Amino acid sequence: MHVADLQKRASGCRVEQIIHLPDKKFVDWCGEHYAINRGVFNVIDRWFFDYGLTNILQRRQTMVQFLQHFHTVNKVDSKKMYVQFGKGGVKKSLYYFVNQCLK
Repeated sequence: MHVADLQKRASGCRVEQIIHLPDKKFVDWCGEHYAINRGVFNVIDRWFFDYGLTNILQRRQTMVQFLQHFHTVNKVDSKKMYVQFGKGGVKKSLYYFVNQCLK
């Protein structure tokens, strides 16, 4: 699975359209579709930026791919308002994702 392979539809909108949304709308979309709060969004965004994804469109594509992957491999409790990663869980999930899925 590579960033370039991300051509799936996400809730009726193409990811290529979603990544071009204004910042607030993109954050809100991620929150609505993947149950993450603004703090978790910021951690993910900053982590990928520090990882080297300085191009915002590529970073947003990768963020959506990470969130899709996370929801696929983890049992997300739909009764909770937001996904709970636990202490250090976001970064552990990000390291796993780049080591296993972005190669």
